[in-house]
Amino acid sequence: MTKNHLLTLILPTVFFAASAVTPFACLPEKDLGVYKTFDGGENWEQKVAISKGSDLSQTSILKIALDPQDSKIVYLGTRGAGLFKSMDGGELWYSLADRDGVLNKLGNVIDIAIDPKNSNNVYVGAYQDRYGVMLRSNDAGKHWEEVYRTARDRYAVFGVEIDPFDPSLIYMATAEGGLLRSFDFGKTWKMIKWFDDVIIGLKVNPQDSRIMYVGTNNRGVYKTFDRGQNWQKLEKLDEFPEAQSIETLVINQKNPDIIYTGSKQGFLKSVDGGLTWQRLNIIIPPRSLIVQSIALDKNNSSLIYYAAGNAIYHSQDGGQSWKMYLVNSTRTIKALVIDPENSKTIYIGMTSDPE
Repeated sequence: MTKNHLLTLILPTVFFAASAVTPFACLPEKDLGVYKTFDGGENWEQKVAISKGSDLSQTSILKIALDPQDSKIVYLGTRGAGLFKSMDGGELWYSLADRDGVLNKLGNVIDIAIDPKNSNNVYVGAYQDRYGVMLRSNDAGKHWEEVYRTARDRYAVFGVEIDPFDPSLIYMATAEGGLLRSFDFGKTWKMIKWFDDVIIGLKVNPQDSRIMYVGTNNRGVYKTFDRGQNWQKLEKLDEFPEAQSIETLVINQKNPDIIYTGSKQGFLKSVDGGLTWQRLNIIIPPRSLIVQSIALDKNNSSLIYYAAGNAIYHSQDGGQSWKMYLVNSTRTIKALVIDPENSKTIYIGMTSDPE
């Protein structure tokens, strides 16, 4: 692919960030922000109160992350409003923009990773001041330092992942197609591979961290068995039209050979680590709505949720049958997270991005 074609491919993917510095200008409705259910999806409450008296009801949410040691501590990545944190399960939010301006309060926070062994270590992939950046905090968000910046403007950092066995090992994925690795908690970085496409998602096998998956904007999913020395494209995914444009990528924590992708094609599943794929029998037609988010119950992998449009779909039998829950919002569900301590508690984040 030529440089010009690559630029044409990437710019539409991250161009939203250039206009996000005034996120409230064209959003009179107040049905954005975070919604939460305590009963598995039957009822939803909007959780948007900010500590200084304002709210997040006009803010697009790009990422929700729960503290692995205390699920009442919640981080929000937003489009054009920076990073927020709640200490009480979303009842009250406060901005984590620091005094030094390292974390911009008008930035786009696209991904968040929290050290599973020391939740003071927080990493964010972001787009701010026209560049993609990786930011790191070692005090749970009070202070930040920039540890990586993309070489060119308009290219975001889309993915952050922490090795489940060695939290000093951090991975980062960029819109430039770069997959990088750090062996020292993000202080220094080494290139693993340049992919000829935007990297949308990055997942590490929770039982064998030598195995990783990379989801791309237009070329499907790639897999490595040796921490990135060699890669193979999961060719069978190409049998499904438009499934190569990955929106979300999820691994079953108890059986990591089971992986899921969401895309324009809908909801696809592999039970053999990506060698073969099957379309789940969901209750929306393929290519009608993009499957934006997928969440699995960590304690019971038969419990599956996915989001498309402003609806949540729930299966209790591994995807054989589904129940739909509508959210009282006209916007699109971008983020979906199940509380690992109570699977009836679920958070979703709404976005004004087009479907």
